[in-house]
Amino acid sequence: ESPIYKSDKITRKFKNDSGTIEVNSFTCHTLEQALDLADVDLENWKVERYEVNNWQVTMKVVQKDGTEKPETKTNWQVKMWLKPRTIEPLEIALRDLIKEIPKFTPPKKHSFSVPKGELAGEMALYDAHIGKLAWKKEVVQGDYDLSIGVKVLTDACHDNLNHMSPYKLSKIYYVLGNDFMHIENYMSITPKAGHRLDTDSRLPKIYKEAKKAFLKTVYMCREVAPVEVLWIPGNHDIHASFYMAEVIKEHFRKDKFVTVDNGPDHRKARLWGNLLVGFAHDGSRRQVNFVNVLPHFFPDLWGKSKFREWHVGHKHKKEETKYWPTQSSGGTIIRQIPTLSTIDFWHYENIFVDAVPAGESFVWDKSNGVIAHYTANVNYD
Repeated sequence: ESPIYKSDKITRKFKNDSGTIEVNSFTCHTLEQALDLADVDLENWKVERYEVNNWQVTMKVVQKDGTEKPETKTNWQVKMWLKPRTIEPLEIALRDLIKEIPKFTPPKKHSFSVPKGELAGEMALYDAHIGKLAWKKEVVQGDYDLSIGVKVLTDACHDNLNHMSPYKLSKIYYVLGNDFMHIENYMSITPKAGHRLDTDSRLPKIYKEAKKAFLKTVYMCREVAPVEVLWIPGNHDIHASFYMAEVIKEHFRKDKFVTVDNGPDHRKARLWGNLLVGFAHDGSRRQVNFVNVLPHFFPDLWGKSKFREWHVGHKHKKEETKYWPTQSSGGTIIRQIPTLSTIDFWHYENIFVDAVPAGESFVWDKSNGVIAHYTANVNYD
């Protein structure tokens, strides 16, 4: 900011509806400086116009030794014409309103915590189809092969663990199957329908790489909380996924933090406090009756639960629909979990192209059911 020298001269002339201010100075040469120097109240006055002039002035300046020496300086003149600022009624009203607003005192900071043992996580990485082969130029959505499938699986697991990291989980449920592998025989056909599939390699290589990938993701989950693996077969890997579940169970036989349920039942359920979650590969057949599978096959768990859900795969697309069964004890939510893999040529030809590839995870609360739902979308660009 420029200092005010003795040479600064301010001349003011005001009437009822106008005013002029003239500032002469060796240092003040802008409108902003002149307004500040003249202490103009801009809330009540506005500048209608202004002009800036300057001329050279030669004067005698006393030196340190007492002698006088001529020196040329630039004298600036800033002249401004002012008009009263008209304050609109709305502005007056707002100003008055602001004055009446009481000062806000922020509430004291509270720390929220969940009792230990109340939360569980679910890693829902469905329909990975490890070993599937797809060519982006042919199917549009994206390339897919054995190495891409393994990377997509591990990346989705990593992302979902990051999503769940704010919670202190006591356990993580992780489903093995649900078409984890794309094929399970040398003919590369589905075991029931007999559809011929596009595959990336021979069965032994697919099985070995899929096993390594699943073990890696189990160990990733194990770093967060104890893990329970649930075998739920798909229609592509109904036998091979069972064999893999046996291998995974054997691998962790001495690890108290990893358990594997490879029971022969194709549908399983778990009770977590008030929450009952059923797992199945395909819930699309006779959906209305499918809701009632929970109380029919798991009556003890049903009676202890308040919130009930099915988490199913197979259809390769995201759906979430609430069905109300005939029982008056409550409703059941069916969550259609999306696929991790891109479409292949068979899906492209049959126009099954509405899938949005992703892996999901959930946080379960013993009192309030599913309290968080996360999605790790897969970008195949």
